[in-house]
Amino acid sequence: MISKFITVIVLGGFVTASAAMYLLPVLIGWARHVPGLAVIAVIDILLGWTFFGWVVALVLAARPVDPAGPAVQFIQNLPPPVPPPPGQSPDAGWAGPPGPPLPRQGPPPQLTLPAEPPGPASPASAARPASEQGQPSSASARPAASPLTRHVA
Repeated sequence: MISKFITVIVLGGFVTASAAMYLLPVLIGWARHVPGLAVIAVIDILLGWTFFGWVVALVLAARPVDPAGPAVQFIQNLPPPVPPPPGQSPDAGWAGPPGPPLPRQGPPPQLTLPAEPPGPASPASAARPASEQGQPSSASARPAASPLTRHVA
């Protein structure tokens, strides 16, 4: 009974050690945070049994890794600011006269919507009598469709 238990432990240790040795390139790449770890794993798992694939995966896992990545410094040399034209204050951010904009005179202009595009009769116009189809009443008036929308019957 004890000899079977020892045999299971020894065989289990052998299988674990073999799997760790087979996946050694993946474990090294994972510990070193190597970019492209998935490529190393695929090469090791699919081609590691050929020993050549295992060596290739080990070389990829042991390659030098730049921990900081490439250093990029962006320098932008802008021309000096253009002085404002004479008579305009330097803090004016628009092309009008200096100071706040003038108040609007009178009511705002009337909003006009584009006409409904010609096409098949819509369900609302088909339900109205023929006498009302030319001029919709205010109760059954439907807003005009914009050129980007389409009413499907």
